[in-house]
Parts: sequence; C-alpha cells; structure tokens
Amino acid sequence: MLHSRRIGSFELFQIAEFTGPTHDADFMLPGLAREAFEANASWLQPHYWLAPTNRLVFTMQLFVLKARDRVIVIDTGVGNHKARRAGAQNMINTPMQDWLRGIGAAPERVTHVVLTHLHGDHVGWNTVRVGERWEPFFPNASYFLPRDDFAVFEQRYQQGDRDLFGAPFEDSILPLLSQSAIRFVAAGDEIADCLTARAAPGHTAGQLTYTLRTDDPRAFVFSADVLHSPIQVIYPQINSRWCELPDEARRTRHALLAEAARSESIVLPAHAGGLGGWMVTREGEGFAVRFDA
Repeated sequence: MLHSRRIGSFELFQIAEFTGPTHDADFMLPGLAREAFEANASWLQPHYWLAPTNRLVFTMQLFVLKARDRVIVIDTGVGNHKARRAGAQNMINTPMQDWLRGIGAAPERVTHVVLTHLHGDHVGWNTVRVGERWEPFFPNASYFLPRDDFAVFEQRYQQGDRDLFGAPFEDSILPLLSQSAIRFVAAGDEIADCLTARAAPGHTAGQLTYTLRTDDPRAFVFSADVLHSPIQVIYPQINSRWCELPDEARRTRHALLAEAARSESIVLPAHAGGLGGWMVTREGEGFAVRFDA
C-alpha cells in the first residue's frame, strides 16, 4: 500500500510492507482492560482494532521524504528474507525495490537513511541478501543511527544475544559498519537540513523522534514507537509490551502528547497506516485524538 502527500517543498510517501491485525491487544498493551477498547470502538474500528479477535491493526512501513537534492528514508521496516521471531515478520518477501523505483526513490538515489531506534521492524531494509552476504540496500546513503541505542544493542550482541535483539543487529546493523557511511545521532542533532532529533527514551533506551522542518506552518513529528495505538493518547499511562524502560516510556509519551497538543503538530507514529497523521488536543486533564489532519 502506498500513500503520498505534499508537505511544503517535500513529498512524503508511506510504503507499507503489510497492514493487518497482527497483535493481540491484551498482549501488546498489558494493563488496558477490554472495556476501554469497547468504549472507544466507534473510532478504533476497523483501522486500529478489531473486536471479534481483539487484535490491534499495525502497519510495517518505510517513510520516504523527497526534496530536490535529497531522498530520505525514515526507518526501514522489516526487510526481506529476515529470520524473525514474530510470525508476521518472519521471512517476508515484498517487491520493495520496485515500489521505491516507482516513486522515484530507487535505492541508489537515497541520500539519507534515518533510524529512530534499532528494533528489528525498523531496520530491516538497511540490508539486502546478496549471495551469502548481507549488503547495504541503499549503497550511496549515509545511515544515521541513534548513538545511545547502538551502544545498548552492541553490548547485548557482544554478550551473546543472537535472537530477539541480536538477530536484527547482526543482519541489518553490523554489515553497515564496514560498508556504509555511518553517523551516530544524539538529541538536538540536525539531519539533511530538515530533521531535528529529539530524545524519546522508554521504548528503547536511545529511541529518537524526528521533527520535520518545512515551510508548512505545522510541525510533523515522526514519533517512532512512543505510540503504538491511538488508544494510548486517551490512556498515555499504558505502555506497549516492548517498552524496555516503563517509567521513562510514560514520561516520554506524556511529554510528546503535551507538546503536540500545544503546538498543533501532526504526529506520524511508526506503525500507523496512512499519512493523515494524528492531531492531538487537550481534553480536560487528558488528551484526545483526531485523524486526517
């Protein structure tokens, strides 16, 4: 599935590897009662939650920003032929190269690859299988990795993790170190004269979000995995199963929502379909969300 929109002088594309009801809500958002979903079913269904199976609808995707002299990929999805623990992500096979060429963003034209964090469903298209080797999929790009996340994931790998975190690090990060231009990113850094990195710890220790600066009066925030479901806007205290630092994740989520409501920013979560984005508003002491901003 492909979506596009113009933001100021940029073209923004979403290329979805797949969209579907991939995660059981009780598993993915532990602590959130079924009654909360049912109370919000009128706007959650069918794009974010399916009541008969109690599953959350997720999109695995790449964002592509195009300007005259820049082609920027933000996160790189699951990737082809990657052995992953999650069944929906294991050994998938999509014509990603054709999709990229179809929007004028062939892999060799990409100038920047920007990663929010290093979980396997965000780094997969960093590399592609060539014979017995994993090689960079975007051969002429600079790869921008969150510095703090890299330190944590590298340590896990060196300590023997070859499964949940170690497998993606081995096939999608390590091959870049000797074959690509690597840049390590910290909060406050500017990338490609248009993206500002902001610290968003919690889901991982070094997760970053990126705010797009354009001549559009609104800010657009690539919010990574701070939010997995819009129901977390209503219940920001609820973390996902994979938030590694729970207290920090809650603080980060609340801060992002408060800033988005204050500045009327458009939030683009990593696993939300479409490019309408989420508009967050204040509602009493909490928050509300609307779509297609």
